[in-house]
Amino acid sequence: MATANPAHERPATARPGIGPPPLPREHGAWVILFGPMIAAFAVGASFPLAPALLLVLAVTGGYLARHAASLLMRRRARDATDLWLALYGAAFLAGGLPLVVLYGRVDLLWVELAVALCFGVHSALAALPTRKRLDRSQWGELLGTIALTSTAPAAHITAGGRLDSTALCLWAASLLFYASGIFHVRMLLGAAKIRRELSASDRWLAGRDSLIYHVLLAVLVAGLSVRIGGLAGLLTWLAYLPVLWRAFMGYATLSSRLPPLKRIGLVETGYALWFTVLFVAAVRLG
Repeated sequence: MATANPAHERPATARPGIGPPPLPREHGAWVILFGPMIAAFAVGASFPLAPALLLVLAVTGGYLARHAASLLMRRRARDATDLWLALYGAAFLAGGLPLVVLYGRVDLLWVELAVALCFGVHSALAALPTRKRLDRSQWGELLGTIALTSTAPAAHITAGGRLDSTALCLWAASLLFYASGIFHVRMLLGAAKIRRELSASDRWLAGRDSLIYHVLLAVLVAGLSVRIGGLAGLLTWLAYLPVLWRAFMGYATLSSRLPPLKRIGLVETGYALWFTVLFVAAVRLG
């Protein structure tokens, strides 16, 4: 009588893989992350290819590492998220350390310190035991936008500059533009929650922050454009004009019907491309 082979009796168990990498669902964040970097490199006096590629590696690794760490903190991570966090962190170090040690871009450390502070506060908001996620609130997203647009001064420093007034102006210009989208989308989401035909008070409640922000932005950009003067001043005004028009028309025609989010994202990407091209032209002419 033949004896059964134990190897045939036990079902083969496949060795689990590490699974797909955890990636952020907020696709628009990639535009906010790399748009300011592209603009800052484009207005620089030089474009050092190797340091620029190292910065792209560091920024991508740092952003993905922050996302993986957020999943672990909120206990929504998969089994291999900690491994992906280590890989993302290694990519961040592989790009960032050579920039500081080999290329002497020491001022990047100050930018990274500011980013770490923003993301630290942002993570603390996510960890608070509240009914609503404060990190996903309007002000939480604005805090994240401050960190994401820091790629503008980082690119300026990587291209050979310092953390000077030019770097801070590039950061501020990018932040002012991309914050516009945060306020506008929050206005649309707020109006969609009302679920009835909007009255004047409903419109003010949903769109107050957006309207106030864009009025202040219009005054600031108009004054800056007049001060710059010439073609550079005109291009500066035109760079912001589409989002200002979108914001004011959006408030005037606001309803409780939410437009498709994919369409909103595509339109916002188009605005970002417009801004980048005209802003770069304005800075180069100025």
